[in-house]
Amino acid sequence: MIEGLKLAPEADLVGYVDADGATPPAAFDDLITKCATADCVIGSRWIAGSVLRQEQTFRRQFASRVFHAIVQGLFWLNIRDTQCGAKVMRREAVEAIHGQLTVADMAFDINLLYALKHSFNNGLKFINFRVPRSNLLNPSRGDGLTIAYHGLNRGRVALCATAAGSMRVMLAGMLPWAAYRTTYGQAIERRELVQRRVGRLAALIVGCDALVDWCSWQLDEGYRGEMECIIAKIFGSESQKEAAIELCMKTHGGRAFLHGHLFGDNVHEYLAPCIYEGEGEMLGMAFLKSLVKDHGRRFFEPIGRRASELGLKRPSPLNPVHAWGLRREIAPYGIWKLKQLLAGWRRPRLELKCRRLASLAKFAVDGLQRSRLEIDSLMIRHQLKLPDRQVSMAELSQRIQDQVVMLITALWADSHGDPLVRDAAVVLGNDFRRRLTGRRVTGHEVRTATKLGAAIAENGFVLLEGIVPDDILMRYDDDGSESGSPQVS
Repeated sequence: MIEGLKLAPEADLVGYVDADGATPPAAFDDLITKCATADCVIGSRWIAGSVLRQEQTFRRQFASRVFHAIVQGLFWLNIRDTQCGAKVMRREAVEAIHGQLTVADMAFDINLLYALKHSFNNGLKFINFRVPRSNLLNPSRGDGLTIAYHGLNRGRVALCATAAGSMRVMLAGMLPWAAYRTTYGQAIERRELVQRRVGRLAALIVGCDALVDWCSWQLDEGYRGEMECIIAKIFGSESQKEAAIELCMKTHGGRAFLHGHLFGDNVHEYLAPCIYEGEGEMLGMAFLKSLVKDHGRRFFEPIGRRASELGLKRPSPLNPVHAWGLRREIAPYGIWKLKQLLAGWRRPRLELKCRRLASLAKFAVDGLQRSRLEIDSLMIRHQLKLPDRQVSMAELSQRIQDQVVMLITALWADSHGDPLVRDAAVVLGNDFRRRLTGRRVTGHEVRTATKLGAAIAENGFVLLEGIVPDDILMRYDDDGSESGSPQVS
């Protein structure tokens, strides 16, 4: 069998049946048809509707079930009939696992199915990958890079929108579980920690929705929106990771790792976006680089060119010799810096109906206005060594991103109208403000988050409309037994 599977590259589908004719041609053709939507299709003698052309003895049926129980206990394949001699697989699936096939006796099927079930992380190598000439873009002006960036930015927004949808499903699944699970005679939906998690998850969903709406509008209006879409990508992927690990998994406990559970079956998909296009901190530094580009070109590049001509490796305006040699180049920068220190900035007019959101929006605006001086200070301090100061760059980039998300979420939620959406935006804004200022959480902020969680648990959430939660796995016995001893139903 193993040698026969080496012929996989010569066909689109690979399959086999037992030689005793137990699988008629029509049934095998049905397996081939179903393989259009799966990598492997297996016949089964133990599901409803199966037809056995030859009745099995009780002893054989008993031995088959015992063997299945042993295989299930060891490998958790969750396949009704691993030994059925009718299987069809796609060529790509066979090629990916052929090197893992080492068992040639009666356990061959187990080896094959186990390898197929664990083949989702195989790397792909593209060697001499040819692209049809018809796919070549011929823009009427420019080099086509703008087209590529538009596609990239749409992908970033799509990732944030997908994260918002995934977190909706997580929240929808947490609510019935929190109502069902009890500790010390009380449902955990009434526990403060769980209420805070529900409130925090609702806040992350609102933040993602606000960013998706903001970025989509910019792209629809023809703006490039690169930095805005970077913020959406980073916030969406990091929020999904936090929601999966800190909120969903910790609320569901050990059940999160059961086969068929939302978290256990999709944990790779929840974590992988954090490293798409480079992990978040690296992409955040690219965001900061784009943000400082104009400031550096206007003021620091002329100073740098002149300093190079004068042979100054690390120019300092406090050195009289340096200041005199660079006087013409330093003057425009000095005027800009003086204006920032003396005149300051004018806060834009913000008209928000919710006073709590208005306060958070003003905090974010003031922080963004101050960030120009923080960026300038960082560039002066490190000069040409700035690219090597990755920690400082990542920290400042994250602060600016947090303030942008804080502002956009406050504006979006204020216009939404639903009181729980506004409360969720307040929870998110409070978390950002606390992280930016470094202070501890206050009792008022805790009550805001837990009241939001309790309200969602009791009355639902408008952003979850149309989402059907998964069934609760391994429900406790209804005979009043203690919740610490689950039984499989």
